[in-house]
Amino acid sequence: MDSGSLPQTYKALAAQEDGLPRRLVELPLSKPGQNQILVKMAFAPLNQTDLLCSQGFYRLSEQSPFPVGLEGSGVIVEIGEGVPETYKVGGRVHVHSRGVLAQYVLDGPDGVFPMKDELTLEEGASHLVNPSMVAHLTALAVRGGCKAVINTAASSALGKMLIRDLKERGIKSINTVRDDKYIEELKKEGADYVLNSESADFEAKLKEVVEKEGVTMAFDAINGDFTDKLIRNLPANSTVYVYGLLGGTKYGLFEEKQLEDGKSVKGLVSYSYIFEWKERGELDKFYDEVQSKLKTVYKSDIHKVCSLDEVLEAMEYYEKNSSKGKILIKPN
Repeated sequence: MDSGSLPQTYKALAAQEDGLPRRLVELPLSKPGQNQILVKMAFAPLNQTDLLCSQGFYRLSEQSPFPVGLEGSGVIVEIGEGVPETYKVGGRVHVHSRGVLAQYVLDGPDGVFPMKDELTLEEGASHLVNPSMVAHLTALAVRGGCKAVINTAASSALGKMLIRDLKERGIKSINTVRDDKYIEELKKEGADYVLNSESADFEAKLKEVVEKEGVTMAFDAINGDFTDKLIRNLPANSTVYVYGLLGGTKYGLFEEKQLEDGKSVKGLVSYSYIFEWKERGELDKFYDEVQSKLKTVYKSDIHKVCSLDEVLEAMEYYEKNSSKGKILIKPN
């Protein structure tokens, strides 16, 4: 796209001050400066992190209107001075930046990186938030020498990814769902156990499996009272890693709590594992590994595609139907 044909403004989803609803805003479109890349967004998936951000649990900037969205895919439309030669106008890219639920994103090479030819823009959109968390959880299980772990909210896109990743590493998964209709589906994904947390005997069954498989680690997307159920049924010196707020906010994602019998609850956020790779100077290696699995272990089933104008309704739908698959927003 010729820079002269670019619009003066663009639409973006923004969260406002606490208590006020999220909304679409019109923002001025800036030209790329030194070491900056302007991307026309193709797709951006809705994630739980986007819901939390838009509801005020955390912010991606210091002033209102607060941007929403952390990952997506697009095409480069303009490049500033000093950008590496690997970036070309027209190139397809992954975008990991603040405020990708927008028509355009301006960022540097750290937030924009080339996409493999074999990936579609739809496949490349869900490239980091869920895969990086799954990679982190699996790495924790491997480092801990686990033979089996607990995976809650297992019918979610992330939950299914984790089942596949653990299976590939030879680690059994004890998965929790809220409806029996997911049991066969998750077994096909490779789940070793699937327990309905709404069943009257759920805790008894959970404790039985925990003792049988020697489980000392759980990965929990639910939080609140459900985390307490996990803690009750795990042995001494066990750890529950909490990375979601689906059922409450009792345990913070940035906190660590030591409990009796040597048990602990530790919060996790999606970007912490990325920082580990960045500090080692191996971020490119991590991105390459993730991209190589986006059609297999880290694949996302796309349930629905909505326009940016439909994003508010799409977010409401996603809150109630996250187990049905990914919802992609098509900003342009």
